[in-house]
Amino acid sequence: MLEQIEFTDATPSLSQAQRLRKFSKDGNFFVDTVFAVLNEEKPNQKEQVRFMEEDIRKYFPKSYTKSDMQKTIISLLEKWQKQRERNRRDER
Repeated sequence: MLEQIEFTDATPSLSQAQRLRKFSKDGNFFVDTVFAVLNEEKPNQKEQVRFMEEDIRKYFPKSYTKSDMQKTIISLLEKWQKQRERNRRDER
């Protein structure tokens, strides 16, 4: 296990350690199993894009909540993506 921790440069989270312990008790503790568990993406390791509220607030009505702003941004990005796809098709 220590070799896999060093190889993957990852330490198990609490839930991963509990699963690894269960695998060990059940006789399913293999190098491939440890490798697979240690390579799982942990929620706190997912990349995120964040905006400072003061940087984007000027683009929204004062009544908008953070959730309203997020929904609007996602909606606008979806429309922009569809437009880009249409433009690509038209160029062909």
